Amino acid sequence: MTIEGIRAAEVVTVQCAFCEGGGKDPFGVMSHLSNCSACGGKGTIRVRSPYVSCAFCQGTGVHPGTRLTCSLCGGTGARHVRGPTKTCLNCLGSGVEPRSEMGLSCFTCSGKGVVEEST
Repeated sequence: MTIEGIRAAEVVTVQCAFCEGGGKDPFGVMSHLSNCSACGGKGTIRVRSPYVSCAFCQGTGVHPGTRLTCSLCGGTGARHVRGPTKTCLNCLGSGVEPRSEMGLSCFTCSGKGVVEEST
């Protein structure tokens, strides 16, 4: 079985970071009964492995300073990486562009906080 052309062995199921596995909108924006916009009410999300915690939202799945799903990880709290990584020297692992006054994601690591190690 594949998901979006990815072998099933590369996909793992993790607890939804946005709703913390509860399946409901954690902020009750539409209603306290509304399903979570990240996991659709399941409480879990399938992500591609290997992955790291999203540095931009600090793994919460919540876009910093808002009540919306993180624009980089889609609320999963996780970001796919291709192989061995090292801390991004531009943002020092924060996932936030240090020269940005608006809190944009790091231009070097795309908000992951890590970059692939060079071989």
